[in-house]
Amino acid sequence: MQEKIDLVYLWVDGSDEAWIERKRKALEAIDKVSASQPLAGRYVDNDELKYSLRSVEKFAPWINKIYIVTADQKPKWLNTNHPKVQLVSHSEIIEPRHLPTFNSHTIELGVPHIKGLSERFLLANDDLFIAKPIEPDFFYTKRGLPIARFLRPRFMRKKPKDRSLYDIVVERAREAIRVRYGRNYDYNPHHNIDAYLKSDVLACNEEFAEWVERTQSHRFRATDDMQRVLWLYWALAKGRARKRIVRHYGATESLWQRVVCLLKGKYRVESRGFGIHGVKTERRIAKYDPTLMCLNDNEFAADHDRRGMRDFLERTYPDKSAFEL
Repeated sequence: MQEKIDLVYLWVDGSDEAWIERKRKALEAIDKVSASQPLAGRYVDNDELKYSLRSVEKFAPWINKIYIVTADQKPKWLNTNHPKVQLVSHSEIIEPRHLPTFNSHTIELGVPHIKGLSERFLLANDDLFIAKPIEPDFFYTKRGLPIARFLRPRFMRKKPKDRSLYDIVVERAREAIRVRYGRNYDYNPHHNIDAYLKSDVLACNEEFAEWVERTQSHRFRATDDMQRVLWLYWALAKGRARKRIVRHYGATESLWQRVVCLLKGKYRVESRGFGIHGVKTERRIAKYDPTLMCLNDNEFAADHDRRGMRDFLERTYPDKSAFEL
């Protein structure tokens, strides 16, 4: 497969005073701070994007163009003159009546409208990193179809009172495909770099246009939002993607491999997320030896955890990339 593959990042600098003021006014406009609002850790910028780009340059140099979608912000260290990099404002992909928005679901829905975006594109947040050399066939089949990665089927569902907003919107997407296509994809999305076809994503958005419009009308994330996992479920239902389960022990799940992994204490997984709180994060990364990894800043993380994560990233990706000033 020789076609170009672009990479899209969603990025925000939550310490930007102008952005904070816009957010404050948006919250005042709805006259409350909903319990569904993102936690503070979601918006903290720890320079993850810088290290993520270093990982791309080192392990996936075949990436064609890199688009960074922002609320008219720019990382201070970013070399905007690099021919591969382009900043994209929310105003370029989202209708003015829906701005400003602090809803990641809305921003994701606007991604396929990026001018010049290639037919095959990858979508990532700034806390996602490539840890080993990969080729395009990690994300696309020989026929050029996306490989849709999911976590194991959920044999035990959470009780309604324990379900997060994320659980609810994913279940809504699953139910929408079940009702319309009679297909039951009882898999959770894996939180890492996902592959898409632009034409299919646009077709899915058109098919669920009312749902897209409702989502975009929400300044902040809501339980009746459309989440981009619908794109993957839709593609599977249409035969436009290939499902792949992210295994706990590695590429296969044979009993022998489980025994070997347990004895060695190392698993070599395709993708795995790690919370940055706690002192065991680096040991867990070494144990699972992932190809793709997510370092998730969350409500349990403290400033010393963030410093530790930054130190780890600097040791892991010490070489300055061409994307930096």
